[in-house]
Amino acid sequence: MQGYEAMVDELDRQRAELARTRETLSELTSRAISRDRLVAVTVNARGLAVDISIDPTALRRYRADQLSELLTTLIAEADHALSSRRGELLAGAAASGVDYADARLDPERAPR
Repeated sequence: MQGYEAMVDELDRQRAELARTRETLSELTSRAISRDRLVAVTVNARGLAVDISIDPTALRRYRADQLSELLTTLIAEADHALSSRRGELLAGAAASGVDYADARLDPERAPR
């Protein structure tokens, strides 16, 4: 029965780890800043822009079409960085080290 209990304990541990990972993923944000540091955007876990900062100097430096393109580029950069971070977190969660071949119970030792 010890093998069964260890397996259940491991499944409980994994379930808790997945809950923590899910919570962390839902709280992720990413920020991208223009090279001149005049424009910055922050995206949330869903890749939506939740903050856009534009220094007044940027309004004089960029035409409307340039500023629009810069914002679009920064949002894409922030979203790409967020996707990379999300991949790292998920890779860590997936590397549980469990060999599911060991999960098969010996019929002689299965709980009844």
